[in-house]
Amino acid sequence: MSASPRRRWPAAGAFRAAAAAAAAAALAFAGPAASPASAHDTHANGPKRPGHVWTIILENKSYEATFTGLNQNSYLWKTLPSYGELLRQYYGTGHYSLDNYISAVSGQSPAPDNMDDCPQYKDVTPGTPAADGQTLASHGCVYPKRVKTLFNQLDDHHVPWKVYAQDMGNDEKRELPYQCGIPGNPAGSGVPDPGGATPKDQYVPKHNPAVWFHSVIDNPEDCARVVPLDGRPAQAGHRALTGLAQDLKKESTTPRFNWITPNNCSDAHDATCKGDNLSGDPKNHQGGLYAADRFLEKVVPQIMASPAFQHDGMIQIIFDEAVPPYKMYGDSIGDYTGNADPKLNTPTDTAQSIVACCNELPGPNTAQPGHQLYGQDTTPGGGITGSVVISRFVKPGSISDQPYNHYSWLRSMEDLFGIRHGGTDGHGHLGYAAADGLRPFGADVYNNPSGRALPPAPSGSIVYPAVARAGEPEHPIVNPSPAGSAAKR
Repeated sequence: MSASPRRRWPAAGAFRAAAAAAAAAALAFAGPAASPASAHDTHANGPKRPGHVWTIILENKSYEATFTGLNQNSYLWKTLPSYGELLRQYYGTGHYSLDNYISAVSGQSPAPDNMDDCPQYKDVTPGTPAADGQTLASHGCVYPKRVKTLFNQLDDHHVPWKVYAQDMGNDEKRELPYQCGIPGNPAGSGVPDPGGATPKDQYVPKHNPAVWFHSVIDNPEDCARVVPLDGRPAQAGHRALTGLAQDLKKESTTPRFNWITPNNCSDAHDATCKGDNLSGDPKNHQGGLYAADRFLEKVVPQIMASPAFQHDGMIQIIFDEAVPPYKMYGDSIGDYTGNADPKLNTPTDTAQSIVACCNELPGPNTAQPGHQLYGQDTTPGGGITGSVVISRFVKPGSISDQPYNHYSWLRSMEDLFGIRHGGTDGHGHLGYAAADGLRPFGADVYNNPSGRALPPAPSGSIVYPAVARAGEPEHPIVNPSPAGSAAKR
């Protein structure tokens, strides 16, 4: 006797333009009716938790700028949460970009050079161990081989993984596509790190977490897992590198953990892109959240249509940090013409750029991981960014107000993939992911434990108010959550 059927997730073909004139800016889910379940798609035999994860990391936007309706780019703040959950209190761990990437995959705390996006790609010095799994790093950004990452943990537990980096290898004079995308040899004085994009190559190493650890870049097998987003054909002495779309065709070819780094245009970093965004218009160089929406509209449907996602997948969309305050965003959150809400021109609280959560420790290398940003040096944090999670184990349209940061994210991934030994605490958690009392994703996130795929919430039916204020980094939510949400404090 078969178990009751489960609803199938909407596939890529369910995305369609509302009208040709609005196709570049307004795509929406139009999910199909439930289809008969396959044998592995039944509750009795189905997965009990996410088994395939895709983390897409975007850049430099506060929760207020992204999720409160102050921008014209509604795919991220309106459409995608209707298929999953909005984490209203997800935080970065420092400023500026690079230190957040390092913290997320290794649990290492911010240090002077990685807080400055590492203008010189060189080894960390002195590189000696410190308490709580930390490393002394007064100079440099490339950590010694003894410093482990989530990627090394997955290797040790035989969990397939990949990093996909858009544009990586477009210009081999800037980065080495068969060596994890490093900009050169970090030994000695190192090499200048190309921190900015070019018209033909908008990849930047500071947004690729793999290149900052000898435990990854010194291992050719690991570097074979750090690939261009669209893949790379075989060349003399090098086999072909398959990209995301190719890997998604079969569950057997899909890694269980996937990190996706868009280029410096698609990740919302540049307000005006050096090269093309994904609008298809060569004259359109609008960046910011407009470009991020175009990227997500392409990549998220690809993932959701894949056999691996349909089986037990989870998509997470996170930001590295909340910077600058939303009154300073201007065109970077505008639509094609750069238009944004007039409220962006009024004075506002900059707290969302500096607050921290989760009793974050500053670490041994700096007392203030934030450069006293905007003169409001309240906590060692990277600000509140928000995050979206989509999975059959997550109720569509739900909300969590439980604070999380990049260390929480790392601990969540370690737990999800069954890493129970080693690490800083002996229980599989690295660096500050091992902090006492740090909470990983729990029932507030995985709030549909049956795994039964549910229909999306009506798009646009949820309003997300701002939640943080200076001096109150975990401010209670004043505005009530929508009825039926899974809010937790």
